[in-house]
Amino acid sequence: MDTRAQTPQDFAVGVSVLLVTIIGVLAFVQGSAVGVYESPDVQRNQPIADRAATYLVENHSVDGTRNLVRYNTSGGINASLNADSPNLDGLRDNAGLDVATERRVNPRVNVTVVNASALKAGTRDPAVDGHGQRLAWGPSVDGRTNVATASRVVKLTNSTDQCDAVCWLVVRVW
Repeated sequence: MDTRAQTPQDFAVGVSVLLVTIIGVLAFVQGSAVGVYESPDVQRNQPIADRAATYLVENHSVDGTRNLVRYNTSGGINASLNADSPNLDGLRDNAGLDVATERRVNPRVNVTVVNASALKAGTRDPAVDGHGQRLAWGPSVDGRTNVATASRVVKLTNSTDQCDAVCWLVVRVW
């Protein structure tokens, strides 16, 4: 009769399978186990970036089209953002982004139109219109960390070569 108990190898294999299963479940549960290490600033500002991007596309799109944004026309995104303050206060007011409290300041917002060819090349440099103007509004994001980003794929009306097929409307909030 064999009276041998569990061997150390059996125990090690069993514990390893259990740990891999638990880690796998935690990694794929909503909110993810890795999400706790993300900056609280990004988590707090992500809905604000999404709201701003949605507002811009919905309010500057050509009626009856999807994501075809009026660019250089009356009521277009270029005229609207160029007429705004350097900190895009009008966009923040109109899109309902002001969330200041006694302990929290209003977010800073940057809007950029990025050409698909720039994305393919691995950069997020702003597109340039026919007059040499960079399609970027608001304070610069250079050197900033913990920036929440929302992107929308758009086409621009009245544009020359800004978009190779499509552009991305990128809204960054910090």
